[in-house]
Amino acid sequence: MCYDRLVTDDEVAETSALRNGAMAGFLVLAVLLVEGAPAWVVLVSVAGGVALGTAFHQALLLVGTGALRVPARLRDGDAGPASEPARPGGRV
Repeated sequence: MCYDRLVTDDEVAETSALRNGAMAGFLVLAVLLVEGAPAWVVLVSVAGGVALGTAFHQALLLVGTGALRVPARLRDGDAGPASEPARPGGRV
């Protein structure tokens, strides 16, 4: 889903990153409950899993955006932000 949005230049939804973070937290929860970890360890670890899973997803999207868009912009000659065309007479 996010890859399709990167390719089509659509805005990437933040809910996707949070959903991936929640899945990471769920995996941490499942492993720690099976292992019989104390409740405080489970809570702290799940919160960390959600936060790190979300941050990792956002980092991958940033890298993916750069890998897909920067070379395309350099190849097309559009390396900088779009600027307003000059007006006749040199006025701004």
